[in-house]
Amino acid sequence: MNAFVQATRRLRADHAPGLWIGAIRQVFGEGEIVQAERIERYPPHYLVAVWQPLAEGAPVLPRWPEVAAIASPDPQAALVQLMRHVPVDGRLWLAHETIDWVLVADIVRLTDRNLAPYHHVELERFIADRRREDEAHIRTSYTDRDEGFEAMKRQLLEPKAPG
Repeated sequence: MNAFVQATRRLRADHAPGLWIGAIRQVFGEGEIVQAERIERYPPHYLVAVWQPLAEGAPVLPRWPEVAAIASPDPQAALVQLMRHVPVDGRLWLAHETIDWVLVADIVRLTDRNLAPYHHVELERFIADRRREDEAHIRTSYTDRDEGFEAMKRQLLEPKAPG
């Protein structure tokens, strides 16, 4: 049986106690880079991250994964890579939100000694793009304006009519 089929059999659709938690995200698509007058083509790459099962009463995924890695050339290879970091008898749930992909990319970028120069370029681009997305989200979703405070401030600071 091939590794991908074996990996899919260890996945669970819903989170449950005792499950390992994993995440996969495409970090960059196929591309090419010119080095020493030759063109090097590379396939899409995927970030993978793995967390140990959550402790009883700890419903929040820790920020720092147990493992962060990069895989190519397709999502199937990424799943196989991810499962290499889960015990053979372990089952895994793929998380879809709350993953700090900038952190995962930074871990890979700073620790994987086998990265080629194009990996660094693409990972740095991915990190910069996510940071811009976060900044745009913050600017549109958050404010320091509190209407209750503003009303109190107007009441206290506006000049009173002489009377």
